[in-house]
Amino acid sequence: MEPHLVIAYLNTLPRLFEAAHVTTFKSYRSTSDGRTQEVTVEILDRGPGDAPRYSCVARSDDGKAASGNSADSIDVVLSTLHWWDLD
Repeated sequence: MEPHLVIAYLNTLPRLFEAAHVTTFKSYRSTSDGRTQEVTVEILDRGPGDAPRYSCVARSDDGKAASGNSADSIDVVLSTLHWWDLD
């Protein structure tokens, strides 16, 4: 079943709402003090027709998290993520 159909179905179930398909990426980044951290980036897709469609959260291996603005474009979501919150 296509992810957008699963999202639509989940949102019809009792007491379930705001379902999203989550895509996860692993990466590394340099912190402001020069350390290297492993970062897990999760992009949430609420499906077509739901506005804003995408949101994102990044979590570092040392327990910090960053998020940003939701948007209808993944490019906007990633460019507005508050990466400095991981420092």
